[in-house]
Formats: sequence, structure tokens, C-alpha cells
Amino acid sequence: MNLQQLAAASDFFILLAMVVYMMAFVAFAIDIARAVRVHSDARLEKKVHERELVTVGAAASPELHGPAPSAQPERSGPAGETTEPAGTNGMNPLSFALGAAALATGFQLLGVVARGVATQRVPWGNMYEFSMTGAAVIMAVFLLLASRVRDMRRLGLFVLTPVLFIMVIAYTSWYLPAAHLTPSLQNSPWLVVHVIVAVLSMALFSISAVVAVLQLFQHARESRVEAGEQPRFALLDRVLERLPSSKRLEQIAFQTTAVGFVMWTFTLIFGAIWANYAWGRYWNWDPKETWTFIIWVVYAAYLHARATVGFRGKPAAYFCIAGFVCVIFNYTIVNTVINSLHSYSGL
Repeated sequence: MNLQQLAAASDFFILLAMVVYMMAFVAFAIDIARAVRVHSDARLEKKVHERELVTVGAAASPELHGPAPSAQPERSGPAGETTEPAGTNGMNPLSFALGAAALATGFQLLGVVARGVATQRVPWGNMYEFSMTGAAVIMAVFLLLASRVRDMRRLGLFVLTPVLFIMVIAYTSWYLPAAHLTPSLQNSPWLVVHVIVAVLSMALFSISAVVAVLQLFQHARESRVEAGEQPRFALLDRVLERLPSSKRLEQIAFQTTAVGFVMWTFTLIFGAIWANYAWGRYWNWDPKETWTFIIWVVYAAYLHARATVGFRGKPAAYFCIAGFVCVIFNYTIVNTVINSLHSYSGL
């Protein structure tokens, strides 16, 4: 297989990954809809049973019949998951969704590797390649977390949505044919290390931002429940009932951000070493370098504030989201609009 065929194979695997991701997306949506229906049916059945007990208790004499039996509590599994009705066989939508997402991630990684072999370099020399690599890493990190943290499994739909969005934008707007790198990007092992840790940290920041957004919605729902208010959007509230609590979501966002921050610190360090290798200076106050440092400061402030007493709930979520907004600005506007030494988007 020649290099042109490898480049075509890369495009094929990327498109195949997008198709399988769409299948996983639908399965994740079906799983949430099914969980909401089962939970709603269980609550309705419980209410009907309680009314029947009240009616029987009022008509019967306690001396003759004894105390009325108590209603059976709704069965629920780990992380508040309602158990499925007995007798269901075969693979459930959540298992299918996770399997399809894993398969699609494998196809996407094959596409990234084929692109690297076709160009005979690391496969992240422009916006398209970096986006595809980053999307694959986001899904790989999510699947790893989902295999270890049960609460993460229900978040698949919300993580996969921005991943598909990134892939569609990259393929339709940022796509470039396979080509060699510019001279300043060639023959530098520090670039490889720098980009690897940057991709990993951005993947963790992406997941933490998604979780922080869900935390805000969950916090609003819990506040309405405590106040006895009616839900504004019944369907959204029923979906949020199947997700972890706002405190648990906040904990997940904090933990993923903390690990991502450590990697982003190494991104700064290895980037400075590479800058000295490429341009003869460790730091140039280039727009890309400046915004990378701003991101570091924002997340450092978030972690510090989160560690202090009282900085919890909505303020922490807003801070986490603000950090990711800086990441998006650095990745899009700085790369494509602002002229700098790091203008390697190819656009």
C-alpha cells in the first residue's frame, strides 16, 4: 500500500468512526429514554399501589386485619439506576452504546495512525489532524473513566455530542490533504511530547467542562425540588434524575480538571523547551504562548478556589467552564485569526 492509499484509508477510517459514533449516540439516547420511562412507570405504579393501600386501610378494621402492609420501595441499582424489569434478555442500549463508542474510537485511532504513516510524521501538524487526534483521545479517556467510575456511563451522550461536533467541523472546514510539516516542526522530539500532553490535558478539560455544565442543570433541578416548585421542562428534569447528583458531578469535574491541570503544566514546560529548540528562546510572549499561560492561571485559580472552604456548587462550575472557554479561544481564534509563530493551522 503506497502513501496515497494510506491517506485515503485514513479518511475512510475517520468517516467510518463518525458513522459508528452516530450509532453510539442513538444508543446512548435510547438508554436515557428507556431509563426515564422505567423510572416514571415505577413511580406511577408506586403511587397507584399507595392509593390502593390507603383505600383498603380505611375500609378495613385494624383489629380484624392488622396493620396495612407497607408499600414496597422502588428498586434501584448503583448510582440511582432503576433496575430493569425481570425477563429482559440480550444487550441493553447502554452496553451497546459503550461498545460502539469503543469500536468507533478504535477506527478513529486507526485513521490517525494511517495519516501519520502516510505523511511519515506525527499526525497533528494542522487543525484537522489535531482535532481528529483530540476527539479520539477525549473518547478514549471517557471510556477509560466509564470502565472505572460507574457514574460516568450515563454521561456518554453528553460527551459524545461535542466530540461529533468537533469531528464534523474538522472534516468539513479544516480538512487538508496529507502533506509534510513546516521546517520548524520537523525533527523535534520535544514537539511530540509537547503535543501529546496538550492533547491529553485538553481531553480532560473537555470532559470536565461537559460535567460542569450538567452540574449547573442538576443543581437547578435539585433547588426546584427542595423548594417544591414544578419543573420548567419535565423531560429535561426526568433526564437529569437519571444522572449523578450535582455534588457528585462537581467532584468528577474537579478530579478530571486536577489531572488535566498537571498535564497542562507539562504542556507549558515542554512547549518552552521546544520553543528554544525551534526559535532559540524559551519564551517569546507569542499570542499562543500567552493564552496557554492564561489558561494555566485560570485553572490554577479554579483549583485553588475549589480547595478553599465555601467555594463549591455553581461558582466552581462557572469557573471550570470559564477555563474551557479560554481553551476553545486558544484553539480556534488564536490558531486561525491571530498571526503568530504558532500559526500552523494550515488554513
